[in-house]
Amino acid sequence: MIHSVLIFNNDCLPRLMKFYTPVDIETQVLLLRQVYQLVNQRQPNQSSFLTPPPLLEGIEDIKVIYRHYATLYFVFIVDDQESELGILDLIQVFVQSLDKCFENVCELDLVFGWQVLQTVLEEIVQGGLVIETNISNIVKVS
Repeated sequence: MIHSVLIFNNDCLPRLMKFYTPVDIETQVLLLRQVYQLVNQRQPNQSSFLTPPPLLEGIEDIKVIYRHYATLYFVFIVDDQESELGILDLIQVFVQSLDKCFENVCELDLVFGWQVLQTVLEEIVQGGLVIETNISNIVKVS
């Protein structure tokens, strides 16, 4: 199951925070900061799979998987039922779908076109489960 999808920029400004399990606002902000600290320290040649941040250490079977595109980090927090490589592919599908919707997507597109961003994510993931991976079908709806 996908527990959370986070998109934030190089300055830790959130562009999307979607939680599929109940989390209070204070915990969401703390989680964002901790994940940012982890990914911001990594070199481009390092793995996209992270050990969970301190906030999630007590929870078993949690994985943090991310991709860095230009000024944005796309982060998925998932349980061990999800394939790490599958989630990396899912992030790629998400970004390619956004790229088709916005014609060469950039951070400002996500800020001012947040409705499209939400719609694309909702077409791909609902209730923490992946329901669509075909880019053509995803783009048709948005």
